[in-house]
Amino acid sequence: MPMFAHFEEQSQTAERRRSQRRALQLDLAGAPASGAQVTIHDLSLSGALLETSIALDVGEILSMELPHAGGVEAVVVWNSGEFYGCQFRTPIPPAALSAALLLSPPRIPADVSPLPQDPITELRQLNEQVERLAHQVEEAIEKLSRKNHGAEK
Repeated sequence: MPMFAHFEEQSQTAERRRSQRRALQLDLAGAPASGAQVTIHDLSLSGALLETSIALDVGEILSMELPHAGGVEAVVVWNSGEFYGCQFRTPIPPAALSAALLLSPPRIPADVSPLPQDPITELRQLNEQVERLAHQVEEAIEKLSRKNHGAEK
């Protein structure tokens, strides 16, 4: 299940760092979202898979605020289109992972209506969603395959 987050708008300070850090905030229950939207497709003890329209560079450092862990730094280690693989500099504690997953509110995309009470209709709609996701996975694998074949030449 995806989680949702946003990049916080950061004000410029007199303090200059060698590399700019983006602050990523989870959208927790009751917290209004502001800034550029981010979907966290996978969160683990060692990293996260993000999707955002904001361009991130490989090697860029993100500062993520996680419940029970506070601010943790993650480095962008790869990207493919709007998807970014990030690795935490230090693995997060299991309690922080559990808290983030539990505190993130479930969201139903605007183009998906709530599932009906009829179990047959519900199963058909779930099957359609699975087929769409399977198609997206196949496209991503095909892109990676083409990219890898191009690198071998």
